[in-house]
Amino acid sequence: MTVINLPGVTDQAEQPSDVEKYIDDCKTKFNQILLEVLNGKDQEAHHMEAAIFRSLLEMGLLLLKLFFANHNQGDYGKTMETALGTAGRGRKSEKTYFSVFGKLKVIRYLYYVGDETFAPLDIILNLPVRCYSYFLSEMTDLLNIRDAYSEGVSFLKKFFGIQLSVSASETISAESSELYEKHYDLRNTLPKAAEAGEYTAVSFDGKGVPMIKKEAAKITGRQGKGKKKQKKKKAPVGARYDINATPRTAEEVAGNLVYPGVMKMSQTGLTIAIPFLFRKFFMT
Repeated sequence: MTVINLPGVTDQAEQPSDVEKYIDDCKTKFNQILLEVLNGKDQEAHHMEAAIFRSLLEMGLLLLKLFFANHNQGDYGKTMETALGTAGRGRKSEKTYFSVFGKLKVIRYLYYVGDETFAPLDIILNLPVRCYSYFLSEMTDLLNIRDAYSEGVSFLKKFFGIQLSVSASETISAESSELYEKHYDLRNTLPKAAEAGEYTAVSFDGKGVPMIKKEAAKITGRQGKGKKKQKKKKAPVGARYDINATPRTAEEVAGNLVYPGVMKMSQTGLTIAIPFLFRKFFMT
């Protein structure tokens, strides 16, 4: 990773005209949403709800474009100081950014020092190596943990209009798993909790994972009579964590057995069933 020292704002080029354009586009879109709501008295509530959600996704894409435009294409002057020496500004380069709002193109300047070329904007904004945003990747991973790849892809297409292929979904989760060791190596360097929980919980489970066809073809063992060719492999996983006791009444325990997906809202006392994904991304 190239360590860079950013110049002051005065060293950058003037504010690009794209910023004003996207500000106007956002205002226009917001006024359009207001008109649709005010003129939608004859619509059913759920139809209006869906229309507002789709419009907010479109506005989200405009706001994201405004966010990138406000960074002036990563232009930090003709030269900038790095740990490797003075880097010179080169040509512009285009990068695709695939967000939960849709795809957009990010145009940014490349800088070079010696034989190394880098985009300062990628470092400053922590852009992913691939096009898939970390937020979209997190959502995809959670969907893939719960269901088959195709189910997660269908969910994203239905509710977000995201055209993500099954192979792309597989790639996102496969590459996320490669960061497992680095994640826990980093956690080991962080300060430990002052006190451990009252109990240590340990859990193990195994899930049958469909095998890739070319890998399944490598299995040449002779099948016993009446046995089918192996199509899945068991993927075991273990977890250990500390936890404090949470006293519950017999009624609460029984209710959780009957309705395991129910979450109690402590602020209102209202009990409603909310899938984990929606709690994670749509509720504070």
